[in-house]
Amino acid sequence: MAMAETVRLPEQQRRRPLTIASLPEEIMSEILLLLPPKSILQCRAVCKAWRDVTSDRAFLLTHHRRQPPQRLLTFIRDVGSRHDDLDILDYRVEAVDFRTHQFQSLARFTGQDYDCSLEDSPFTVHASCDGLLLMSYNNYLHLCNPTTRQWLWVSPPALQHDKVVGLYAHGHPSEYRVLYYREFGLGRTFYITTVGSRKARRIWPHSSSESLRKWLTKGTEDTEFNKPFLFHGNLHWLPQSGRQNKIVVFDTLDEAFRWLHVPFKMHNVSSLLEIEGSLAMSNSHIGSSKVDLWLLQDYKHMVWVHKYRIELPVIEIRRLVEDDVWYLHIVSQEGDVLVDGSYWQFHYDMKGNLLEKFQCSGRMLNITPHVLQESLVPHEVFQILDNESRHEPHFFRGL
Repeated sequence: MAMAETVRLPEQQRRRPLTIASLPEEIMSEILLLLPPKSILQCRAVCKAWRDVTSDRAFLLTHHRRQPPQRLLTFIRDVGSRHDDLDILDYRVEAVDFRTHQFQSLARFTGQDYDCSLEDSPFTVHASCDGLLLMSYNNYLHLCNPTTRQWLWVSPPALQHDKVVGLYAHGHPSEYRVLYYREFGLGRTFYITTVGSRKARRIWPHSSSESLRKWLTKGTEDTEFNKPFLFHGNLHWLPQSGRQNKIVVFDTLDEAFRWLHVPFKMHNVSSLLEIEGSLAMSNSHIGSSKVDLWLLQDYKHMVWVHKYRIELPVIEIRRLVEDDVWYLHIVSQEGDVLVDGSYWQFHYDMKGNLLEKFQCSGRMLNITPHVLQESLVPHEVFQILDNESRHEPHFFRGL
């Protein structure tokens, strides 16, 4: 049996240095997928080959899925110094990356100061979906992609009368719908509008149980509809006070409401998150040193399991927190715990070790239930805008 001959490259080719441009497209794509969104945009200016790779929709979808989920925080910051007396505020949306302890400014509205004791903030983050944010400022509703800085106004609803409760994708990959309601007396009527359309349709939970239909008709104070958590395409809301052990779910495929029962006591500091592809709940008391994580092991049959309990050094927290009032939230699948003590914030790992303590650079910090994964995927909804909608927005300025 003859031995295979060794293939030898020509001397000139063997001496040629290996460059990144000579790498196979598959390897090049994997390298580019490791870059953050801002670097991806810069790579498009290097050469045509890189522009083609980083503009491919399949590449962008994979890149979006690999972005770390970032919990969104909102706060306000005074413009100018104390002596300027400008009465102007920056309403800011930022994301925190617990791997680097870096804050990333995503959006900013600049406007006049307001009396927080008399009314709600004129700025609200309503939802996050597929790298998009649904936000409102002074009764104007905006949909934006903070990564690409594309935006549009959403109409309806009329925020003077309507309450926005969620954003979700439906049917076509670029079709997004807004769920909202209007109160009539003691009841609520829910509506749906498609982003980019001026029409809305009223929906009723016709396929829901009688108890849920009655609850939706009369309304309830136990559910904060302004704090949705999007999981596997469905919207989820926790009860506000913890008196009910039921999560309200809006099935975005059938566009109907239903219950999700919880077989344990939900405390007054509870939040939802996604861990290992499953719905999970962080559960603790105000001022507690312990926080539990529950995992919905079987979504269809509503089977919950207690995953673990994290105990923090309460004496260490009390040194900087006034009135023994703080809030514990598990905010990542790695077990990162964020402690909000109003003036101080703490980052602990799941073993109770303090990793970082910091102060928000503004005031009225709000740890939202919304999670953002940055996306460079082009959305058709931004490409079919009328020219009349393209006025200079307040956000994105100075980021």
